Amino acid sequence: MDAGGGRLDRVSADRPRLTDLGDGLAFLWRVLRRYRSIAVVSILGALLWMAAVVTIPRIIGAIVDIAVEGGPADDIWPLLLLLAGVGAVQAGGISIRRYFGFKLSYRAEADIRNRIFTHIQRMEFNFHDMTSTGELMARASSDLSQLRLILAMLPITLANLGMFLAVTTVLIIIDPVLGGVAALMIPALLFTSARFASRVVGYSFDLQARLSGLSHVVEESVTGIEVVKSYGQEAQQQKKLERSAVDIYKAAMGMAKERAIHRPLFETIPAFGTVAVLAVGGIRVVDGLISFGDFVSFTQYLAVMVLPLMITGWFFANLPRSAAASARIGALLETAPDIVEPRRPGPLPDGRGEIKFEGVHFSYPDGTEVLRGVDLTIPGGTAVGLVGATGAGKSTIAHLIPRFYDPTDGRITLDGVDIRDLSLDDLRNEVSVVFQETFLFSASIADNIRVGDRLASDSQVRSAARLAKAHEFICDLSDGYDTVVGERGATLSGGQRQRVSLARGVVRDPRVLILDDATSSVDAVVESEIQEALRQVMAGRTTVIIAHRTSTLALVDNVAFIEGGRVIAFGPHLELLERVPRYAEVLAATPNGADA
Repeated sequence: MDAGGGRLDRVSADRPRLTDLGDGLAFLWRVLRRYRSIAVVSILGALLWMAAVVTIPRIIGAIVDIAVEGGPADDIWPLLLLLAGVGAVQAGGISIRRYFGFKLSYRAEADIRNRIFTHIQRMEFNFHDMTSTGELMARASSDLSQLRLILAMLPITLANLGMFLAVTTVLIIIDPVLGGVAALMIPALLFTSARFASRVVGYSFDLQARLSGLSHVVEESVTGIEVVKSYGQEAQQQKKLERSAVDIYKAAMGMAKERAIHRPLFETIPAFGTVAVLAVGGIRVVDGLISFGDFVSFTQYLAVMVLPLMITGWFFANLPRSAAASARIGALLETAPDIVEPRRPGPLPDGRGEIKFEGVHFSYPDGTEVLRGVDLTIPGGTAVGLVGATGAGKSTIAHLIPRFYDPTDGRITLDGVDIRDLSLDDLRNEVSVVFQETFLFSASIADNIRVGDRLASDSQVRSAARLAKAHEFICDLSDGYDTVVGERGATLSGGQRQRVSLARGVVRDPRVLILDDATSSVDAVVESEIQEALRQVMAGRTTVIIAHRTSTLALVDNVAFIEGGRVIAFGPHLELLERVPRYAEVLAATPNGADA
């Protein structure tokens, strides 16, 4: 799918295609259209500022002419008042431009960040299996910041371009000869800008991709800090980070080199133009071809143009990098999830939770086939254990039930309804999964249990904790159920985390409960206590247990023995031990083995 080797990787390539740049600019345009009212106000403020800037030199020139020609002083006062008024308009324009320009950029940044987060939440397990967390974080951080920066500068850049054209026109009106001399800067500046943009675009895409790689290295090192320290891999991870940092340095220095070559030209070209205008203009003033006031206005216009030209040059220099960032964000948001809601979801009828697999095949995006025609019926209200060697497909079967993945072929029904015809919310409200690797949020224990049911009352939370044999240790904590656990629940032991996770699965009171070897992190005594509680929880409820311990099989009514991607035997544990020699071999070889 695209998440693994499609659009996300395409915009990370070292040599971006022109379509990538076009995609980024198209995404920027869509963002502008979404916030066009804010953008219009900001641009109007910028144009108001531009009009004032263009007007001020003409007023100053008129004042200079009156003073040089010895005109009446009374003629100067109205012009001074007009100058003050235009200055106030300029200040107002700046305020409007800046406020609404930043409002545009920050509003867009906040909304797109929310869209990214929502979209990531919608994506199926395949996407997250194949896309690193660091890469996703880079989309919502460095890429998004680059987009925000260019949006903030857009209104002033448009105003600068308008002012550049207006000033050029005014210069030609004041004196066509001097206007022609000043206009010689235009092709030189345009050529320099175009050359700079074409040379920097590759570095821009490369730099954004390298920043994503750095985020990936940092995220893996921090998330896996226990493994890093346990195996003394600090130096190796540091080398990875250094290599990534060097790649970023090379890309950044490539951009810096181009800036060092081209940025001085944005200052030098106007400077040479000013020198030429002063030389030609001085001669024309002496010859009486233009007034001194017009000459002063002319030189002020040139001074006014320098900074806008530099800012405009900066904008177009950074536009390729922002387009690269926008293309990467757009590619993420356009990556369609494989697990989609039905257009018209049907209701889930009352039932005991009967599950049927009918000719189910499943392959991962890389082509690896895991299931090859699974036929399995789990009667409602019964408990079934899934047993098989590593890679047999036990977890895959369990994860297909709540539609973490969809079958490649075949179908799965819950109480007679194809699960693809149910809304995801309806389906997952009736199916709880307790994973082998527990994850707790940096929140209170009560809030972690309420992840299973956000509307659960305090009494329901405590009841679920008692069933999971977690109530006693929770009450012994400093703040009881209000105790905030560390990141990923690091302040709790493995057994404590697993019991909180069990409580989270129980509090929802689901029709189907899936246990992914949920007692693997507890000792024999605690496991016995939890199994006693599970017997109560499982009574009358469909339960699917991915079993690695023989002791777990005492909880189930039947066992589905999986081999080669198929269910090759189904029945009570003791019966399978007698009639299926391979079943006994697998149990003997992997009494506590990890599932594939």
